Amino acid sequence: MGQPVVEVAPAKPWRARLISAVRVLAALGIVYFIVATTIDQWSAVQATFRGLSWPSLIAALFAAVLSLWTTMMAWRAMVGSIDHPLRVRDAAPIMLVGSLGKYLPGSVWAYVVQMELGRRAGVSRSKVFIGSVLVSGLGVTSGLILTSPGFGTAFDGVRASGHEVFGSLAVWASIILLPFAVACCYPPLLTWLVGRAMRVLRRPPLDRPITWRPVLESAAWCIAGYLAAGLHVWLLVRAHLPGLHGLAGSVFAMALAMSISTFVIVAPSGLGAREFLMALALAGLGVPWATAWALTLVSRLLFTVADVAAAGVAAAVGLRRIRHSSPPQEELLPGAGPAAGPGPRAGAQRAEDPAG
Repeated sequence: MGQPVVEVAPAKPWRARLISAVRVLAALGIVYFIVATTIDQWSAVQATFRGLSWPSLIAALFAAVLSLWTTMMAWRAMVGSIDHPLRVRDAAPIMLVGSLGKYLPGSVWAYVVQMELGRRAGVSRSKVFIGSVLVSGLGVTSGLILTSPGFGTAFDGVRASGHEVFGSLAVWASIILLPFAVACCYPPLLTWLVGRAMRVLRRPPLDRPITWRPVLESAAWCIAGYLAAGLHVWLLVRAHLPGLHGLAGSVFAMALAMSISTFVIVAPSGLGAREFLMALALAGLGVPWATAWALTLVSRLLFTVADVAAAGVAAAVGLRRIRHSSPPQEELLPGAGPAAGPGPRAGAQRAEDPAG
């Protein structure tokens, strides 16, 4: 008897092409919106640029770096709870260098780079991925909580911006997402969700359930990050929003922008969406739309510089040791089976001092 014929389903490249086409069109649309809005408001944008002082710009840059540092600490707290404690000098290269991947289209490259760097530091790829996703979720939840007192102000900004359809959609999305995001932070539910994810990835389940401590610790670091990011915005906009009221409004603006732009996966690092949402929030607080837009462009530039600078320092401090360490034999490929062994772990000799 002959061998049974196994029919292989034909590949469907049209799906990949369609997705690629949608991504390209969305990216072109975002670029067009940024360029067209800037050109339309160019006189006000130019005046805003000239009105910024170097001390304010430098202080805003340091505030941006502080915001990135707190995000790294949130990631360290979460990954340490599901794998093993990491020293700061071990966690910083993984998170800060890996985060540069967010500037590539698709919103997945940051996770890919972090998983590879984590593997070299002795953390399994799957747990680096899960930890990064959990921190992203906690970041969105923390941002929505900080945004919630200002939903009314956001609607004022929608009317002032002249982009009522997209602006209203973003604000209503924040309102609808908030209760679901908060519910997903409940540790038993979070443990169940992670367990399902590990099963899909065909990886071993977590060694222990997620507890309140890492959730609250990571959330606290995320909130601290939003406060630093809000300070960054306020240092740029304080001529229009002075005092504590202006600082609180700046925190609200950045929290709204960062939390909702996370879902715009076609845009590298939420490009365009974050600027639109921040300008919308600032306009609701009384900042002229053109001025608010110009300040969001300055903010984006400073955060990009901060990302590169923080990653450079982290790489100089920690990547050399990670590169020379032996990675554990573990892959994140479905069906690859469990790891052959735990492998050497960075920082194992000083587990009693995880802060490094």
